[in-house]
Amino acid sequence: MNCKSQRRLGTAIVCAASFLGWSCSDQPHAAARHYKLSESVVKELEDAGFRAREEGQVLGALEMLFGTPAAPGYLVTNEWLDDGFNPNWPNYAVGDNGSGSVTDAEFAAIVEGNRQRFAGVIAEIEAGNFDGVEKALADIPRGNLLAKLWADLYASLGEEPSADDVAAFKDDAKLTFEEYYPSFADSAELYRQQCLHCHGNEGGADGPTARFLNPLPRDYRRGIFKYTALKDKARPRREDLFNTLAQGIYSTAMPNFRRFSDAELHGLVDYVQLLSMRGETEMLLAANMVSDEALTTDMVLETYNDVWGRWSGQDEKLITFDGPIPAPTPELLHRGAELFNDPNKGNCFSCHGQAGIDEHGHSWGGRGNGSAAFADVLDEATGEPVRSPWTGMIEKKATYSDDWGHTIVPRNLEEGVFRFGRRPIDIYRRIYAGINGTPMPAIGESKDAEGNPLLSDEDMWALVHFVRSLSEKHDGIGLLPQRLVARDDSASEHSEHSGHAPAEHGEESTH
Repeated sequence: MNCKSQRRLGTAIVCAASFLGWSCSDQPHAAARHYKLSESVVKELEDAGFRAREEGQVLGALEMLFGTPAAPGYLVTNEWLDDGFNPNWPNYAVGDNGSGSVTDAEFAAIVEGNRQRFAGVIAEIEAGNFDGVEKALADIPRGNLLAKLWADLYASLGEEPSADDVAAFKDDAKLTFEEYYPSFADSAELYRQQCLHCHGNEGGADGPTARFLNPLPRDYRRGIFKYTALKDKARPRREDLFNTLAQGIYSTAMPNFRRFSDAELHGLVDYVQLLSMRGETEMLLAANMVSDEALTTDMVLETYNDVWGRWSGQDEKLITFDGPIPAPTPELLHRGAELFNDPNKGNCFSCHGQAGIDEHGHSWGGRGNGSAAFADVLDEATGEPVRSPWTGMIEKKATYSDDWGHTIVPRNLEEGVFRFGRRPIDIYRRIYAGINGTPMPAIGESKDAEGNPLLSDEDMWALVHFVRSLSEKHDGIGLLPQRLVARDDSASEHSEHSGHAPAEHGEESTH
């Protein structure tokens, strides 16, 4: 029996238990939740003359496609069934009634994490002390969630098992806990406990604590996630979302959730993706209804497949760089400063402000005060600029907004806050692909008037190193020694696995 077939039994019992209402929680008396339509969609439908009946049809269609908070999950279409594709089992391969979303490497990490989390449980099973398993589960945070799973497994052993039966049971029970993967219902409950108060019931950034936070929580419903390792505004990979959960988002209220196991974090990724797809589908259905004046089965399924298409093929969009990163020599840093201030090349100064390198080799500037990002505040009556009564200077206002409608200002690069990560490859990806949902443009594939690349590979890395140097602390005598050390980072920073970002990985409120 192969590994996938073995691990399906335990997970199937967990999933069945959840859908039958056996799922336990740390707060068992929480009120039942229900999904609702977003305020913008309700307004769009009402402005088009639709009323509660039609709004109920949209809600019904969404429930058919994505389930409810108590029993979330994806509708499996006939085409998917024929292909052996089932997104409700991300830890199984396509063709084995799964989606293949969880890679072999990720599943290996899940198993290792489960072995640590359930070490006491597994030890009791191996010792044949089955009566001690329930207590061992009770001693694990959220271990009571698996109490029903263990009860069903134990019941399958029978009343008078043979020695062979007991040996086989031990192997199966141990494997069940080692390869535990949460159901969507389990993950929805963890989301309720840990995420809902900021991100909201439907992922709309409208939880009860959201309004007290700056920057505001992410609204998942449009399918826009600011930071990925991908180009062309592609939807995030599982790895991108997992890293955000595992690392947190530096300088924001988003904490890291490393206190939870890899299995639980992957489950949260599953549920966040479901909420995002549900939100995108909701908005498209409303727009299609307004256009076509009816909600048909064909429209619903076509919209559903359209959204799934947006979340497919991300690996083809991964930004990588083959070869060693050029060393940050003084010559390369000066070239980066030129590009930063060149309106026809990097044009970074227009938003981030002027920057350069002084006579001591110290990088300076990029303080987020570029002229394009701010405009004069004008008197409504006279149209003249308004001056501050305290300083006498003309008052300024931010000119940019993000795709969620929030005012946004450029990043002060001297502060060194790079929420996606500050490795060279992280900054490279921001310059190459921009930042989704913000005015930060993508210039990695831009062309000049003759159709040639706007920036060569060396120019890209010159900009990367100069931007990173702006936040380095000076020792009073010029360039820090580490800035002159040549490195071959091709293995650790350019590869397929380079999406793993350090503690500053996350979302950026400004570009």
